[in-house]
Amino acid sequence: MTLTFLHPEAGWLLLLIPGFVWWARKAARMRVGLRTVVFLALVAALAQPSLIVRRGGSTSVIIVDQGAALSPASRAQAVSAAQSVLARAERNGPVVVIQRGGAPLALKATRHVTLPDGGETGGLPHALNLALAAFPLGSEGRVTMIGDGLGADRAWGRSVDALLARGVVVDSVPISAGRRDAFIADVAIPPVRAGERVSVRVRLDGAGQDMSLAVFSGDRRLGGAGPFDLDGTVGVALDVPVDKSGFMPLRVELMRGGAVVSVFETAAAVQDPLPILYVDGRQTGGAAALQRLAGQGLRIDSQAPAALAAVDLSAYRAVLLDDVPASALPAPSQHRLIEAVRTQGLGLMVSGGDSAFAAGGYAGSPLSAALPVTIRQEVQTEDPSVAVAVVIDTSGSMLGAPLELGKQVARLAVRKLTPADSVGVVEFYGGRQWVAPMQPARDIPEVERAIGRVQAQGGSEHLFGALQEAYYGLQNTQARYRHILVISDAGVNADRYPQLIRHIAQDQVTVSTVLVGGSPEGEARMAQWARLGRGRFYVVSDEFSLVEINLKQPQQKPQPGVKRGGFVLAASAPSYGWGGLAAAPPRQLDGYAQAGVKPPAETLIRTTAGEPVLASWQWGAGRVTALMTEPVGAGTANWRAWSGYGDWIQGLIARTADPRPEWDVRLGRVGDRLKIVAQRIRGGDGDAPQIRLLNPAGQAGPALSAVERAPGLFTVEGGAPADAPAQVEVRDGRGVTRAALAAIAGGQADRPVSETDGLPLDQLARLTGGTVIEDPSRVGAVVPPPARSPASALDLWGWLCWLALALYVVDIVYRRWPPRRIAV
Repeated sequence: MTLTFLHPEAGWLLLLIPGFVWWARKAARMRVGLRTVVFLALVAALAQPSLIVRRGGSTSVIIVDQGAALSPASRAQAVSAAQSVLARAERNGPVVVIQRGGAPLALKATRHVTLPDGGETGGLPHALNLALAAFPLGSEGRVTMIGDGLGADRAWGRSVDALLARGVVVDSVPISAGRRDAFIADVAIPPVRAGERVSVRVRLDGAGQDMSLAVFSGDRRLGGAGPFDLDGTVGVALDVPVDKSGFMPLRVELMRGGAVVSVFETAAAVQDPLPILYVDGRQTGGAAALQRLAGQGLRIDSQAPAALAAVDLSAYRAVLLDDVPASALPAPSQHRLIEAVRTQGLGLMVSGGDSAFAAGGYAGSPLSAALPVTIRQEVQTEDPSVAVAVVIDTSGSMLGAPLELGKQVARLAVRKLTPADSVGVVEFYGGRQWVAPMQPARDIPEVERAIGRVQAQGGSEHLFGALQEAYYGLQNTQARYRHILVISDAGVNADRYPQLIRHIAQDQVTVSTVLVGGSPEGEARMAQWARLGRGRFYVVSDEFSLVEINLKQPQQKPQPGVKRGGFVLAASAPSYGWGGLAAAPPRQLDGYAQAGVKPPAETLIRTTAGEPVLASWQWGAGRVTALMTEPVGAGTANWRAWSGYGDWIQGLIARTADPRPEWDVRLGRVGDRLKIVAQRIRGGDGDAPQIRLLNPAGQAGPALSAVERAPGLFTVEGGAPADAPAQVEVRDGRGVTRAALAAIAGGQADRPVSETDGLPLDQLARLTGGTVIEDPSRVGAVVPPPARSPASALDLWGWLCWLALALYVVDIVYRRWPPRRIAV
C-alpha cells in the first residue's frame, strides 16, 4: 500500500497557516482549531492523494503451438517447454494457457483456451489479442510464446503494437517446424501491359527433389521451369506472354515428378496499350506496318505533320516522327512538342533517313536542341553549265558610245564562263550573222576579240531574225541553263517580239535585255521583253553604270547523308534500364543517317566505325531517342526478317514513352476487408475517380465511395473474399488503371506460411524487452524478471473535500449556538 500525490505542489499553501493563526489569535481556541483543520483538509484535497493497493500476484500468459505444421517431435518439445514455464509462473499469480491446434493439453492453468489450427480465429493475431485481454486493465504482464511463429493470418502488426502500448513483455521459445514438403509461398507479378512479356516471380519454400514449375492461364500453359531440387526458400522467375488488357487469371503449379504438390492462384492486372502518336513524313502507310510489328503493346494513331498543331499531346505517351522534314513542322509546332517533352514528360522518338537527318533541314531548328545527336549536313556548291547567246545591235543608231558600251557589257558577261559552258555572239543590222558561232567557252579571249570587231552599220529591223538565230543556236547545246542576252538601244518598231519571247521562255530559255542609250519608249519595251523571257533587265547609260552580268547560277546542293549497304552493328557500353534493347541486332543494317552524339547522351548501338545508330537522353521530364534509320523503311529491310524485331521496336518505343501510369493503385487486405489507395500520377487535380471491385467472373460492382485524403490521393475500403484474388479498376476521363492482389490462401486452403512471412519471435522478444530462449530444454533454468502484480488506486481527495465541508458546518453550528448553553 502506497500513498501518492498527483499535485504535491499544493503543499506550499501550508506556509499560510502561521499567518492565519496569528490573525485569529483573539478568537476562541475551538473556532481557530476548526478552521485550521478545514484549511488543512482543503490543501490535502488540492494535492489529490491516491492510495495504491496491490493485490494478488502478476498474470502470466503462455501461447503454445500444437499445429499440424509442427512435427510430432516439435509438438512434444513445445509441450515440455510449456510445462516448465507453467511450473515457474504459477508461483507468482494466475496463468492463462492459449493453445493453437491439437487436442487440449493436460496443463494445470487458471484458464485454458484452445484455438483451431487454421482460419481467422486460429491465427497469431487472435492469440495475441486474447493474451492482451487476459491482463487486468492498468496492470503489466508477461507472455511466453512457444512455437515457430507461423500462422495462416499474417496481419499481426496491430496486435504487436497493442502489446507495446500496454508494456507487455514477450518471451519467446522458438520451436523448429522441422522439414516441410515443398510448396509455393508467394507469387509476385510486376506491372505489365498488353502485348508484353512479364517476369512472374515465384517464391518457393520447403524441401523436395525433382521439382518443376508451370504457369497456366485457364487450360493454356504459358511457361515453366525445372526440374530442380529445393531445400529452403528460393525464388524462380518465369517469363510469361500477355495477350490482351484486362485481368488475366494465372495458376502456378509446383510438381514433383509430374504430380502436383502445391497450387497458387492469382491474377495479373494487364494495363491498356500505350497510346503512341505516329507522324509519317512519307505518307506511305507506315503506321499500319509499325502496328503489325509492335503488336498489342502499343496503340498507334497516325497523323500528318501538318495536323500536329491541333493534336492534344497529353492524350499520348510518346510521339514518333518518322522521316519528317523540318519544313513540314512549323516552328510553333516544334516549340509545342519540345515543351510537352520538357514539362509534361512526353516521350519523343525521331527516326528516318534522307528527310529526317540527312536533308531534313533540322540543323538550327528549335527541335534540334532536344535531339541527342548533332546533325551533320554537308553541302556541296555546284556550278551548273550554261549556254549563252549574245545578241548585239550593230545598227546605225548604235554608232559611237552606245555600241562601245554594248561591247563592254558583252565582254564582261562572257568572262564569267568556264570551259564547261558554251557561248556564241550574233550581230544584227540590215542582216544577221554569227560573229562567233556557238562553241565551248575554252578560248574566251578569242570571243572577246570577235566582239571587239563588230561595227555599227545598217538598220535594226532584223532583230527578230537575230533572236530566232540565237534560239536555234541554243537548241543543240546540252547545258543545264540556256540564256539569250540582248544588247540594244531598242530602236525597233515590230510588234511580234512578245509572242516569240514567250515561245522561247516556254522552252526553258531565258531572255535578258540590256538597254544602252535609247528612249523611254525603248526602255519600257526591253523591260517587257525581259519580263516575258523570265530574265533580267539592265540599263547602261554611260561607262560609270556598267554592270557585270553573271549568267552562272551556283547552287548549294546537300550531300547525301545516308549511307546505304550492309553495316554490321555493335553495342556500346551497358546502360541502366535498357537491357536487351542496347544489344546489337543480329542482322545487318541496310542504311543509316550520319550524325554525331552530344556529350550527355547515351549511345546504345553504333556501327563498327563508331557512328551512332541509336542514341537517347533525358530532356527535362521526358526522354528523347534518335534512331538513325527508318523503322519500317528501306534502312531496316533486313531487320524486318528478324523474328525479334517486333519485340525490339515495341520495347524501344515503350522505353522512350512516359512510363508513369495515370494512377498509382496500392492494395492491402486484412481478412475479408480490402483497402484501396489511389494516387493520381499524371495530369492535374480533377474529379474523384470511379473505383470498382470486380468479382472472379470479371463483372464490375458498384462504384465505391472514395475519400480524398490529400490533393489527388483517394482511399476506400471494401469487402473482398480472402480466398480469391482481389481485382480493382480505377477509371477517370483518361482511361482505366487496374490492380490485383493475390488471395490470402493462394487457392490452396492448407498452404503453409513461409518462414519469411512468419512472426519473427526473436525480434518480438527483443522489441518488448523479453528473453529469447534458444534451447527449449533450458526453459526452466531461465528465470524471467518478475512482473509487478496488479494494483488498484483509491482516490482520497473526494473524502477530504467532504471532511472540509463537514468541519465547516460544525464551525457554523458552533458559532450560532447560544452562548449560555455553551457556558452551562
